[in-house]
Amino acid sequence: MKVIMIISFLISLLTGCVRSEQLYIGGLYSIDDGEGWYRIAKVLATDKEGVHIRLYKNRWKERPITIDENSLSLGTVHDNDGFGMGHLPLKKSSFQAWSPILIKVGKVVDTELDGYKEWQSAGGGYF
Repeated sequence: MKVIMIISFLISLLTGCVRSEQLYIGGLYSIDDGEGWYRIAKVLATDKEGVHIRLYKNRWKERPITIDENSLSLGTVHDNDGFGMGHLPLKKSSFQAWSPILIKVGKVVDTELDGYKEWQSAGGGYF
């Protein structure tokens, strides 16, 4: 059992995937959507109460360990295979319930924050 734990740890170090309670702005996390799929969430911002993410429509049956950010899509509500969300405000506990694993840290570009800024102006809540 101890050997399996050590091997799992070493694999996570080598692949760059890290399960952590700490959230990184620009972090791309694989998440378990609870419907038998893995998806990618990008952390746009955090505050005392929550985490603001961009949830991409792309789905995988196995948890991805690497990702090309250019291949990610939000899609539209008209797509037959689903869609993502440009801004989703979640309580930190809600996000942690998806078992996020950090794949890599990228940058948040200003246009990705449009929904977040509207949420701030409206005094929005969290899911």
